[in-house]
Amino acid sequence: MKAFDAQLQSLKRQIEAAPWLKWAGLAILVLIAVFALQGLDAWRMARQKASMEAEQTLRRTLALKGQDVWLAREKSALQLRDALKAQLPEVATPGLAQAALQNWLRGITAGFDAQQNASIRINRSAPVENMPGILRVNIALNGTFSPHQALALLRQIESAPNLIVVETINLQSDSSNTLHLTLNAYYRITGGSAAP
Repeated sequence: MKAFDAQLQSLKRQIEAAPWLKWAGLAILVLIAVFALQGLDAWRMARQKASMEAEQTLRRTLALKGQDVWLAREKSALQLRDALKAQLPEVATPGLAQAALQNWLRGITAGFDAQQNASIRINRSAPVENMPGILRVNIALNGTFSPHQALALLRQIESAPNLIVVETINLQSDSSNTLHLTLNAYYRITGGSAAP
């Protein structure tokens, strides 16, 4: 404590001996006050901007209040989801989903001439992201089909009771008459796990 008092007395003597130190100390205090005021002003402006943005969001939200269109859209979206889920056949395992898709494709290609040489290959199967228990099976169909036969095959695929989406189609209507087709078929795994 005595050392602190001694240093304080020494500082007082130096300030009395050099009056410019008083002015320098005062200038430092003024600069600190100016910086503090600038910081407070910047904080106030940021808070004001955030408050205005929150008020605009609140006004937009309140403008939507009481509009029955959102209830109708929700109902429509739920009906669409349920309709899509109704098109997903249930299978116990991913392997059964792949086998069912291959058998279905063999069945619809069997109605064409034997010279089509249709080959069916599973490319991949994986769970659908953010949809637990839903499996996507990607399959390729290659064969020799005339344009008329290819269109008839596509009509049969489109009329499938299950959710099947044509991903790519390549039809060469030259002398080779080749058809390359990839499909995505969707299944519900009854155990809820769609791991391949």
